[in-house]
Amino acid sequence: MSGGIGPVEPGEGTAGHERRDDAGTGRAGPAAARWARARYARHRRAVLVLGGLTCAAVVTAGALRVYADRPHPVAYVPPAPSQVISLTYLEPVEPPPPDGAFAFTVRVRNASAGPVAVEGIDQPSRALSVMIRPPLPVTVGAGEARELVVRILATDCVHVARNSGLPFLEVTLSNGFRKERHSYIPGDRYARDLSVALTRACPEDRDAADAPPS
Repeated sequence: MSGGIGPVEPGEGTAGHERRDDAGTGRAGPAAARWARARYARHRRAVLVLGGLTCAAVVTAGALRVYADRPHPVAYVPPAPSQVISLTYLEPVEPPPPDGAFAFTVRVRNASAGPVAVEGIDQPSRALSVMIRPPLPVTVGAGEARELVVRILATDCVHVARNSGLPFLEVTLSNGFRKERHSYIPGDRYARDLSVALTRACPEDRDAADAPPS
């Protein structure tokens, strides 16, 4: 008989079978587990970064929408100069100018919240010339009034009107936003005083002397 029974050696192919069984169980070895954990970590970081970017984009879009929908202040546009400027006929200048011109004072008042410039004062008749003192342009401040002397001289007595048909003064105004030419009617007293002054400057006999021969 042989001696004692020792440990059983694995038979041929036994070790390989055991390794196949370990692999076949689906349990990952240490290297595979580390690879899986690294891959999961990378995937998790990518998801977190993508989620953060998405949230930031949503917040930014919302902020832009709120900013775009906010109430916009309306830019201030002053009223037209003719709506805030008044012109008042005061009185003739005494004594009258020696050259027969009609000189009178007007008051220009500005009722707006900003300055308005008086750039010109004229009248519709070509037979009359107009001069202003002080020279224009003159700026009238907000809520202020300025007095101007208007001098009207007859340059063509043949064609000058002798009645109150010249009641208008053409005034050019500007407020920095808008420029306009507006007709002011100084009133019946102005028309009467102008008619008297023109009759004095251009008497009937002068008209006859200036008229061309027939």
